[in-house]
Amino acid sequence: MTKKPPFNLIILGDPAAGKGTQADKLARRYRMYDLDMGREVKKPAALAQYDYAHTTAIGKLTPTVVVRKIFKDAVVSVPATQGIVFNGTPKMVNEAHLVARLLAENKRTDPLVIYIRIPMRETIRRAEKRREYVNGQLTKRDDDSRRALMNRRRYYKEQIARVVEFFRERYEFRNISGMGSEAEVAARIGAVVKRYKDKHDRSH
Repeated sequence: MTKKPPFNLIILGDPAAGKGTQADKLARRYRMYDLDMGREVKKPAALAQYDYAHTTAIGKLTPTVVVRKIFKDAVVSVPATQGIVFNGTPKMVNEAHLVARLLAENKRTDPLVIYIRIPMRETIRRAEKRREYVNGQLTKRDDDSRRALMNRRRYYKEQIARVVEFFRERYEFRNISGMGSEAEVAARIGAVVKRYKDKHDRSH
């Protein structure tokens, strides 16, 4: 019996919607490669190309040249037997086009695209609660400063809507509410992914 090809996921969402947390859960549950741009750019090959710390501190997106290389390397190097979770990425439409092309060229199945939505007031509320230890002191994260948050909002308004439009026209697309507890959001996403996976398995 021919083994079914793995399915792929693209998890996008509003700032502070919990997309990273939910993508991590799905990657572990289905043993998928977790393509988290935040982790990928910290690898030596990516760090050599730009100042990651400065970029995130002012709330800007990772430079496209770096993102494109990471996408190419990941899609080519991940085993054909393993699915990929695009964890909060791509965020720009030219990167979305690249992802679609890479998936097709490498004969990977069309992904399910999920967008986790929360109101702007909830983005602000969650950002204000986020903290991390710096030199032993509990402090706000630099990338959650108001300047960074407004930059992220502007980038999203200008770019992510175009990404959503592109993926909505090309792949199966689902909006999911990010309100409620982490477990409640996970249950909503899990139900959608299970239906998609069942359909995927039947069609292959």
